[in-house]
Amino acid sequence: MKVTQYFTSKEAEFLQVPVFPSVKLNGVKEFYRSQEILTDDFLGFGVAITGSSCYNLAKMTPSERETFLQSIYGKNGLGLRVGRVSIGASDYSAELYSYDDVDGDVELKHFSVERDEAYVIPMIKEILKIKPDLHLLASPWSPPAWMKTGGSMGGGYMRREFIDCYAEYIVRFLQEYAKRGITISALTPQNEADTDQRGRMPACIWHPDIEAEFVITLRKKLKENGLDVKIWLYDHDFIGWKRVKWALDTHEELRSACDGLAFHYYAGRIEDTLPLQKAYPALPMHFTEGGPRLYDNYGTDWCKWGLMMSKVLNCGYKSFTGWNLMLDQFGGPNVGPFFCGGLVTRNSQTNELSYSGQYKTFSHIARFMKENAVVYHVDQQTKPMEMSHFSIQKGKNPVQVSCIENEDGTVCYIFVNPNTDKEQVQILENGQWYYVELLPETLNTIVFDASKN
Repeated sequence: MKVTQYFTSKEAEFLQVPVFPSVKLNGVKEFYRSQEILTDDFLGFGVAITGSSCYNLAKMTPSERETFLQSIYGKNGLGLRVGRVSIGASDYSAELYSYDDVDGDVELKHFSVERDEAYVIPMIKEILKIKPDLHLLASPWSPPAWMKTGGSMGGGYMRREFIDCYAEYIVRFLQEYAKRGITISALTPQNEADTDQRGRMPACIWHPDIEAEFVITLRKKLKENGLDVKIWLYDHDFIGWKRVKWALDTHEELRSACDGLAFHYYAGRIEDTLPLQKAYPALPMHFTEGGPRLYDNYGTDWCKWGLMMSKVLNCGYKSFTGWNLMLDQFGGPNVGPFFCGGLVTRNSQTNELSYSGQYKTFSHIARFMKENAVVYHVDQQTKPMEMSHFSIQKGKNPVQVSCIENEDGTVCYIFVNPNTDKEQVQILENGQWYYVELLPETLNTIVFDASKN
């Protein structure tokens, strides 16, 4: 069996070293996969194909863009399998608009996706040429301004009287995109339904009763129009899991109207959502937003993303989708107050590409996790930590680990060592121990390939 360790540290990126069979060391942490399967139908890893991302992609030459997109979606690249698009403008769009900005147009006579045809739709179609089965998730950041309190796409509340009209609006979007060869597989009713971002960007607050009523209405319209599109409820932070549970507990019809639950990582912990998963196991959970910060360890935060992606796998989530495929060196264009970075940054003056820590994390996890992979729980035995006369360890974090087995028999262990000390681990695989050293602040992929010696 050939065993290889790939690791990224501050000194090296994606360095490859061999791993050898070893006798057991009593003082070293032990890891071995159990028979407990956490998921065997993981949808995939992905990133948001925002309007801003499409704008930046359109600035590339066709050959540059082809090479880049192959590196993201191709079989020899990251192999991303999920994409998130916005229904109208998000805060990461070059322009601010909805598909019907004519006040009071309840018949949607002026509905049009024409603004998307300049660069959004063409870029999505180029991606689909490379990855025809890309699973596309669509999310609205705001209904048209006239459907909301305050009459602005920036902030305000959704008004109940426009629920039916807005459901028709979403159906029209799905139909118009389908006419252009773009199939949307899932959608969320609102990006971040618990905030209006103080009116500084496209956003809308939804009362959970109105949200439930809208989802039920939308489900009926999808069926009437023969649209096989899944609805993932909520699409906001982990901390809001109680709101989601209350809505599902209260509105019986909502439980069958939606097909999954979507969460972001900006507040709360992913573990907070586990009671909700236990209460409603038929509704799979998805991580739908979280991306690099432009001025916060942009290229070196692989441990942060390694921890998050590993937790997504270990908590039984069905997908992980990051934020903003590509932005420029200023984190733009955007219509909002936040300094997000792209998965990849394209310098608008030099055309140079630079890569985020999240991109490097995808290289360690998404690249190795193929379709129909099985995620196993990993048992671990750690020895008691002893005090040293040199120092008392403070804030020492446990090593995070996930285990993936692909259909071809390859087994991959993902180890994240976020600490400033080296960690020694030993892995039991097929009855044999293997010794591995995890350097400080590293992301590590250990690949067991029985087909090679």
